[in-house]
Amino acid sequence: MFEQRHFYAFIMRLTVEERVFILESCLKTMSYAHCRQSFFEKFRRQAPVKSAIAKMIKKFRETGSNERTLRKVARNMVKRVDKWIEMNGHHFQHLL
Repeated sequence: MFEQRHFYAFIMRLTVEERVFILESCLKTMSYAHCRQSFFEKFRRQAPVKSAIAKMIKKFRETGSNERTLRKVARNMVKRVDKWIEMNGHHFQHLL
């Protein structure tokens, strides 16, 4: 019989700050290894794999996204969460 192997993939969620850091680090040093090591040293968590970083850089270059755009998205998200709390989520306010 064939041995059954399981492959578990998970999506690593990154904050805007983490994405900006990865892009700046990789585009500056042109080294995935250095980028991943710097990420771990700064955020004390596992860095994205090389292929995920490559996809982020490719998307960045294709869409023309930049730090200002990423920060704008983060700011708008905070505004939306605040509005939601105003409307009906006062019991979650202590978590923010």
